[in-house]
Order: sequence, then structure tokens, then C-alpha cells
Amino acid sequence: MSAIEGVKPGIWRWDGVDADHGFPIVGYIVNVTGHTVLVDPPGTSGDAGAIRGIGKPEGILLTNMWHVRGGPRWAETFEIPIVAPASASSELSEAGGRLDVEVREGDTHFGWRALHLTAEHEGKTAFDEISYWHEATRTLIIGDLLAATEDGGVAYGPHLFAGVPVETLHPLTERLAQLSPRTLLSAHLGPRDDVGSLFERVLSAK
Repeated sequence: MSAIEGVKPGIWRWDGVDADHGFPIVGYIVNVTGHTVLVDPPGTSGDAGAIRGIGKPEGILLTNMWHVRGGPRWAETFEIPIVAPASASSELSEAGGRLDVEVREGDTHFGWRALHLTAEHEGKTAFDEISYWHEATRTLIIGDLLAATEDGGVAYGPHLFAGVPVETLHPLTERLAQLSPRTLLSAHLGPRDDVGSLFERVLSAK
């Protein structure tokens, strides 16, 4: 089975594994805006020829510092820029890449509008990532905000991974829910169409 699989028009799921810990990860190739971009691309899977068969990539969108993954590899392969939050700069350097374009709240890159999601806990920034929104297709890209639980449920990734209280994360989901997305492209849940019910489930958590 190919690591890259079309799931709906203009959206390809890209499966890989984390290079350091070996757990499954999901990236995407998307072209719903007229621009082919790689989103949080794995570095442990994928074939340049297969990617070119989808369309010549124009850029790479990263959601957060933990999703640098294969960004530098593919940026060099296709000679394209990496768009990422400032927090990813040092991780990119360590991986042999660079932050070409710093993305901030409200910026639009390749047709995707950036939404800066951040939460504080114990006086420190406990969660910080960029989500990307495409209004015309109502498609939302997220990084670590949501993740699967061991029993197959869904929960806040920052709560599962770092103990960030759910009450500090609820406003972020409420903001995204107000967009009424139809398609969710998640780095941990894969592509989902049941976005409303997913948001309801995490918002009901205590």
C-alpha cells in the first residue's frame, strides 16, 4: 500500500512514522486552492516521483515545531519554501533546513489563512501552533490540537501529551467550531468529515 493515498478531490493522505519514536504520523498533500502544498510532510516515507505525479509542490506548510519532520528534505528536493511559525525555527535548523517564511495570525499562504492557536498554563506558553483554513471548501488543517486516545476516542493532544488543562484548550476549539468546517485534516486523527461531533466530544470533556 502506498504511503500517499487520495482521500477526496484535492486531498491526499500521507502516512509515515516518527523518525525518533516510531509512532504513526500523518501528513498531507493538498490542492484545493489551486496550489499544491505539502503539509507536515513525513520524512520517513514518500516518493518524489509520486508527489510530482500529483502536482509540482509550491511550498510546505508546517503547523508547529514538532512537525518539522521531512520538511527540510522535501524543501531541498523540490526547491520550495517552508512556511512555519517562528517557534519551528530552531527545529528546522537542527534538521538541516530553514524557516523561509514566518507565518502569523491572519496571514494567507497558497490560499490558506493562518489561525494562531495558543494556550497558557502555569504562566508559560503550553501550546502553540498554526492551523490553516480554506473558506471556500471549509477545510481545516490542525497539528496537535486533537489526538486519539488508547480506547479509540478523541481528546486534546496537549492534554494527553503535556498535561495542559482542558479548560485552557476549550476556547481554541470553540473558535474553530465557529468556522463550521466540513473537512478536518489532522496530524493525529487523519482526514475526518465528522468535524462537528469531534469538536462536541472534546468540548464536553472536563
